[in-house]
Amino acid sequence: MNKSIKENSRDRFQLETELARDLGLVAATTIIVGGIIGSGIFGAPADIAAAVGSPMLFLLVWMLGGLLCFSGALCFAELGAMMPRTGGIVIYLRESYPPFVAFLYGWTEITVISPGALAAVAMICTTYVGYFIPEISIENILLEIGPVVISTQHLAIFTILGLLGAVNYVGVRFGGLISNMSTFAKIAALLGLIFLGLMGSGSVDHFTKASASTKEISLLGALGVAMVGTLFSYNGWYNTNNVAGEVKDPRRVLPLAIIIGLSLCMLIYLAVNWTYLYVMDIDEIAASERIAAEAAERLIGPLGGSLTSLAVILATLGTLNANILYMPRIAYGMAREALFFRWFAQVHPQFRTPSRTIVTLILCGMIWSLVGNFMEIVMAVMYVLFVFYVLAVIAVFILRRRYPEKPRPFKVWGYPITPLFFIFVSTGYIVSTVIFNFSEALPGVIVLVLGVPVYFLWFRRYLLNS
Repeated sequence: MNKSIKENSRDRFQLETELARDLGLVAATTIIVGGIIGSGIFGAPADIAAAVGSPMLFLLVWMLGGLLCFSGALCFAELGAMMPRTGGIVIYLRESYPPFVAFLYGWTEITVISPGALAAVAMICTTYVGYFIPEISIENILLEIGPVVISTQHLAIFTILGLLGAVNYVGVRFGGLISNMSTFAKIAALLGLIFLGLMGSGSVDHFTKASASTKEISLLGALGVAMVGTLFSYNGWYNTNNVAGEVKDPRRVLPLAIIIGLSLCMLIYLAVNWTYLYVMDIDEIAASERIAAEAAERLIGPLGGSLTSLAVILATLGTLNANILYMPRIAYGMAREALFFRWFAQVHPQFRTPSRTIVTLILCGMIWSLVGNFMEIVMAVMYVLFVFYVLAVIAVFILRRRYPEKPRPFKVWGYPITPLFFIFVSTGYIVSTVIFNFSEALPGVIVLVLGVPVYFLWFRRYLLNS
């Protein structure tokens, strides 16, 4: 299998350089911004504030997260410009490592990364639904089966995921409408909060008032925990590679799109978190279940809380719909190229959708919602994703050596410092997550390790017999 992959590399690279380059700066930047700004900014600040306990560290973490993602985006931009082919990270892993690594990515994507992200976003959505329906709460337990607890919030999550899964199962016709509403809602909510913060009343003392609670966790451990929520909020910078091979004049447009797009996201995130701090002190932020709604409510009363909660609900529903739309295509695409089980390549005969991957994703998302609260879910998921991000950035070094003659319309700035920075900091984040939060990281570790025997004892035989 390795031999056939290498033999076809020349043809694949040739095909990749022939894609039409029709996207300009505005389109490329919009794709980046739209992919990054999602649901995390409405759910992560409370957990970040609880972890660091310092207003300045609270803001610093958002800056560090943005810089880390910026360095990763530059590396992915080089890979995407070199190999502008549908599949993204799967292509980079396949070209740089044995097939086992690409399989392991597909395995964790369908069992951990995608469903865990769905569960986390759905939890934010139902938390803000709770602003209008207080009965939707994690404390309202419906059923206990050993260590597994099912609450009214879990029931709401199951309902939302089931309905959106059904919509995408029968087709993608309504996806565009939901996505458009979501984009408008999340931008309106964030800009509205920033405007209210500038015009409203707060206290600058909140920026110097540290948490009153004592913390036993080390600074490294606190920053590691805080980075989880930040990186989840910035996740989407990976979308830059999806436009790398199709932008006009990539040497100029691609870096500009990355700089402008990520800079806008960092500016918006910092401005929103500045508003949170201006309105509430660090302890109040840490204790808030619906930080955006509570901040708006303090600024202009119940109407502000209601409008903001509604906007967050629409935004998270759109994020969920978009994820359910594209996430199943990862396993589907891998199965089509014999990198994953062929079963996932099945297309529904009537609806022409990857029905099996959609059903699998929704069921796994429901299971992941039972892991814990928002941060516990994100803690179990994000570091696994960053394992493959790190491997993909290492591929920049591997592919430069393996294919030095291949065209690279864009080369990462500051090479080799930029990729080394991403590798070093991301590895530190992964290690700190496992060391300081092992119980939360354990589900991801278990599934990741299980992928090894699944590949060698099952998948390889499956390929030989198919």
